Amino acid sequence: MADDEPAPTTITTTANALAQAAEFALASLVNLGWTWPNIAFALAAAATAATGRFPRSATILGFILFVRLIRFPEGPISRNDQPATGAMVDLPTGATHYEWLESTTLLSEVPVVVVHGFSGDLNDVRPLASKIRDAGHRVLVYDLVGRGYSACRGERHTCRLFVSQLSELLSALQVPRAHLVGNSLGGGIVIEFARYFPQRVESLALVAPVGLRLAKRTYVLTRAPLVPDVLFRCFLQFSLLFGLEYEWADVKNPKYRTMVQAYKRRVAEEPALGRSLLSTARHFPFEQLGPAFAAAGDLLRPVLVVWGDGDRTCPCQARDVRRLVPRADVVVVRGARHCVYTEFV
Repeated sequence: MADDEPAPTTITTTANALAQAAEFALASLVNLGWTWPNIAFALAAAATAATGRFPRSATILGFILFVRLIRFPEGPISRNDQPATGAMVDLPTGATHYEWLESTTLLSEVPVVVVHGFSGDLNDVRPLASKIRDAGHRVLVYDLVGRGYSACRGERHTCRLFVSQLSELLSALQVPRAHLVGNSLGGGIVIEFARYFPQRVESLALVAPVGLRLAKRTYVLTRAPLVPDVLFRCFLQFSLLFGLEYEWADVKNPKYRTMVQAYKRRVAEEPALGRSLLSTARHFPFEQLGPAFAAAGDLLRPVLVVWGDGDRTCPCQARDVRRLVPRADVVVVRGARHCVYTEFV
């Protein structure tokens, strides 16, 4: 190797440093992007259009301003119609829709709570909940804030909000302890719940959970400035269906087609859905729940983690889970993507 050629280790170190700097810059924009003053875009678009020399730039700036000025309805939002099944309960975090799946042969008095994912509702996890019920358990499913029939008060959709909703629901239904099953976003919610309420957790089961790492594509779509605004304000149905197709291994599966039709109905019927998804994308710590996983390592309760080896939304982090939660049973399903909880049930 010539003396003036950089060593491979130097090139690798430089590349890693640049990658880290780029990630830091993007994270900084994420944190600041929601406070960009609209007047800046208006002035820039007007000035660019006035010169007549940069029509594309003027169009882009005008579109950014348009997106930022689109507003979802503010304040509390709830559905006017009533759910066909289940019941409603008023909680401090908002009216919540829930449903019990009763088993005829109970193996345990401790119920199982199944928490759905980012864009789902309780019907998404009903097939999984039914399997658990048929195995001899009483199962509780519910709609997260702003999804399904659950109301949305307009607060930021932080992890704390969802953990509070779960805690309030269990207290309202007089459930002191439960087996917790969380899918995707629900996995992040239940593991954070276990961090703060370990005495209320009988066991944990996490299916393709968020909290450790998102795929780069998913990170950009949910966290980059303006991108989720465009998706959830302007193209809600397209975004949901595109994401759903991305998360299934076999789009010819009849269950996939059933879910597609359900999502189309939900976009038309759920007034808070777009606002709730956007707020969750902005404020939920999709990659910052490492401490909660570490706390689960100290939890003297069974922990099960299930992941698809082809998950392109929350890539399988089996090695990190085994490091953070040494006692956990980690099951990797070959050929499965993110919707392993539905497609492979």
